[in-house]
Amino acid sequence: GLSGEPGDLAKLFADTQFGIRQISELVLNLKDFSRLDRAASADVDIHECLDSALLLARNVLKNRVEVVRQYGEVPRISCMPSQLNQVFLNMLTNAAQAMEGGGRVLLKTETDGRWLRIVVQDTGKGIPEDALPRIFDPFFTTKPVGQGTGLGLSISYQIVQQHGGDIRVTSQPGKGTRFTVQLPLRAEAAPAPETLQ
Repeated sequence: GLSGEPGDLAKLFADTQFGIRQISELVLNLKDFSRLDRAASADVDIHECLDSALLLARNVLKNRVEVVRQYGEVPRISCMPSQLNQVFLNMLTNAAQAMEGGGRVLLKTETDGRWLRIVVQDTGKGIPEDALPRIFDPFFTTKPVGQGTGLGLSISYQIVQQHGGDIRVTSQPGKGTRFTVQLPLRAEAAPAPETLQ
């Protein structure tokens, strides 16, 4: 319990206020995310998206992370670039935090004619196997206290789903993690209901 030290109480209140501030900020962000107005979607070059996320991630990647781009020949897609930037920035930040000393991030894009795939692969410490099924849950985090809210990936997942796509993850503890984002090439790429013959 709390000892009678006034300093302890003050610290507790400060921490609580900080927590509340963070949560209210996140709620505002979530509100913005849920306004996926189609009007704002544009014909986007996904490589420009990735490059601007890299620019934003510069301060977390610093000079210790080598970034390898393997961009394929992919068509422009209809999406909301600001939302996807958020997804890629989050993945790059996670990758940087998973590689304490230094390491390599591979950014790869490819298409199979129906889907555009974006791979973000790091050489970090990996995700423990028991945590993998839960990494997209809101507030779940494997980071030390105070380092992550556990909302980044769940928001990323929602954004990608709202774009009609999905995110997959594979990870090997000690070797690294690979996130694969799949986005439909056409907005109407969702399978049409089967018409009865």
